[in-house]
Amino acid sequence: MSASYRNAVRTTFPNASIVVDRFHVHRMFTRLVNKFRKKLTGDDRKNPIRKLLLRNNENLDRDERYAVNIFLNHASCRELKEVYEIKEAVNRFFKIKGYRRAREALIKILDRMGRSSILKVKNMRTVLLEWGQEILNYFNGGLTNGRVEGFNRKAKLLQRKAYGYSSFRNYRLRLLGESSVKPHKR
Repeated sequence: MSASYRNAVRTTFPNASIVVDRFHVHRMFTRLVNKFRKKLTGDDRKNPIRKLLLRNNENLDRDERYAVNIFLNHASCRELKEVYEIKEAVNRFFKIKGYRRAREALIKILDRMGRSSILKVKNMRTVLLEWGQEILNYFNGGLTNGRVEGFNRKAKLLQRKAYGYSSFRNYRLRLLGESSVKPHKR
């Protein structure tokens, strides 16, 4: 979600449909939840509520959901609760089928964020408004850049494990051998 990247793509490939990967939108909201959580609990990474707040609510079991609800319903967690609920709305948003439904859901989320009294939520709303079309383009085909990012991660890991290669040819051969990826199924 870089404006310079978007401008470069539009200039180089004017007919391309730019898609914002849902991972990047999710990451924005989980970081925001974590920021508000740190205000309340500090930066204790061992705090069990940390992991529960960052996971999708639908992936929590009944007891974990109960713990999250108890924590968020405490009076000091009003802002965190609001941010968490918006994060969960965004998680549900990316499960919607169809562009028209997704557009309607995004408008509802943006309206909700616009009514917020939290400055960081309003700033996040501005980002979503600026990238709204690119986010909605995901619903035209469901494409993401997950495979490319996975390949890049594998390449960087291989490079770190080898402490560098003496020649690019050796690195390339090793990477090609490691990346025998199975074809993507739809």
